Amino acid sequence: MKYVGYGLIIIVGLALQTASPGLVVFGRQPELLLLLTLLFAMLQGPGASVFGFVSGLFQDILVGRFIGLYAGTYLLMAILVGFLAKRLYKENALVRFFAIVLGTVLGQLLYLFGAASFGSSSPQSWVLISGVVGTGLLNGIVGVLLYRPFMALNERLIYLHELLKRTG
Repeated sequence: MKYVGYGLIIIVGLALQTASPGLVVFGRQPELLLLLTLLFAMLQGPGASVFGFVSGLFQDILVGRFIGLYAGTYLLMAILVGFLAKRLYKENALVRFFAIVLGTVLGQLLYLFGAASFGSSSPQSWVLISGVVGTGLLNGIVGVLLYRPFMALNERLIYLHELLKRTG
């Protein structure tokens, strides 16, 4: 049951991220699938790497030019933030904020370097770097606000999964 719930969360996040005007705050659009991946990595630890890989693969299939690049990037960011969350006190809002900002900025830079290594020509300028940092800060703010509801949703999905497993 929890896997169906996680799949629905990925599909809703992908739909919100790729909608025509999208969710735009202060001129920036958050990377929702990366944010969801980082939130679940904070909740479940490095075991959320499967969630990151699947969400990245869905994004690759729908909007990516390089199939597997988002999947690999989200996988690595889920592992990194999952290990950070195990070692730090993740209930502190500042720790969550900086972990999400760090994961978003590193994930976007890793994707840009990966795309450049496959021949994509993107300008390396101050505008690009400020866009990456701006998206990271926006993801950090949204992530701090969404952490508690996703923690409750994750606990509910795990409860329903265990209930269905026990009742057959």
